[in-house]
Amino acid sequence: MPCLKKMMSINEVAYEHAGTSYKDCFIYPESLDKPAPIVIVIPDYHGFTPYVQAEARWLSEMGFVGYCVDIYGEQAMPKLSEDAAKKVMPLFNNRAETLARTHAALTHACSLQGVDSTRSGVIGFSSGGLFALDMARRIKGIRAVASIWGVALPWELKPAPMIESNVDGASLLLIHGTKDVFNPMESNMNMIRELDEAGTDYQLILLGGKKHAFSLKTEDNLEVIGGEEPQALLYDEVADQRAHHYLKHFFSEAFENSSKQES
Repeated sequence: MPCLKKMMSINEVAYEHAGTSYKDCFIYPESLDKPAPIVIVIPDYHGFTPYVQAEARWLSEMGFVGYCVDIYGEQAMPKLSEDAAKKVMPLFNNRAETLARTHAALTHACSLQGVDSTRSGVIGFSSGGLFALDMARRIKGIRAVASIWGVALPWELKPAPMIESNVDGASLLLIHGTKDVFNPMESNMNMIRELDEAGTDYQLILLGGKKHAFSLKTEDNLEVIGGEEPQALLYDEVADQRAHHYLKHFFSEAFENSSKQES
């Protein structure tokens, strides 16, 4: 394997898509003697936060290439909830365009040196979970997609869902809290019906009594840092640990099985 950019340090990839400049970042694992799986991370509505970069680093520690999506461009990171909501609404309103944007990120991620493009995955948090599931519905070749405290319907907006039978057999993992006001039980039931009808390989894990953003620590919560007191969000250390345990097993299983199928 030729010399790559610095292992375990943050590297950047800049590009333009649909007239907007983006600057995603990625982190290689410490040891890379053969091409590694790639997992892209789609953030919540606060954008390019230290939290999502930490998730990419955690992925690299598992031996994957962790890749953060600069969802808004220019590494925008709206801190207040009102500003973040205004920023994300255009992405909700035109999910086809958002899908094209996340697909562009995936294409750049899979083209990186040292990446095994046949073993790609996606993690999305909150709004990013919605966009990650759209990728699973429409993009061929993705092995595994996880939605963590993802939203199924964006607040009062209800654009036509991008429902389509799973195009290429991506496995799905959804982890939600039962007291998540952004993802009520009715939404979970609708998702179950869709995935069952599509014959999708999926796991839905419900964490009892947990709210939205259960893995987002208070010191990383931009709304709290900005002086807000979000009532719908509540970090829970046990839920955070369990979610990452499930994620680790999910991606390891998906990429291991794909290697066996191809060997």
